[in-house]
Amino acid sequence: MVLRACRWLEQALTRVELGAALLAFAAMLALSVADIIGRNLFNATLPGGDLVLRQLVLWIALPGAALAVAAQRHLHLDPANLAARPRWRKLTAIPFNLAAAFVCALLTHAAWAYWQDARQYQSADAVWLVWLGLILPIAFGLLVLHFLLRAVLENQETAA
Repeated sequence: MVLRACRWLEQALTRVELGAALLAFAAMLALSVADIIGRNLFNATLPGGDLVLRQLVLWIALPGAALAVAAQRHLHLDPANLAARPRWRKLTAIPFNLAAAFVCALLTHAAWAYWQDARQYQSADAVWLVWLGLILPIAFGLLVLHFLLRAVLENQETAA
């Protein structure tokens, strides 16, 4: 029952994350093309276009990191390639996932504090840019959830 709920949650999250990354990529592509056309034909650029493009990179990369965790294709903490051995993988998967969740939880807290400061001190005409920066605490929070789900799923698979 728990295993099924965790798998369902992880699949739902990956669909949302993939959708967010694809939308951000489409927006980034459209904005880049509009900027190129504007520069070449009208000798002008979109105001704030570069800032939005920088934020959209985060909207692609950070959900991509969560997708990598869900697919178990993220960086592994295996300096001696111990994770390649099934026995060592069983022994290290849960502690490494829990440690990664803890680190991401710290990063979530720091990103939330950073976002709140940015929101507080942003000028009124650029407040929209702050809302794009909300991806940082959201993405790190999603990484925490994915690592915890991985730990639960690894625990269930090890017990089976």
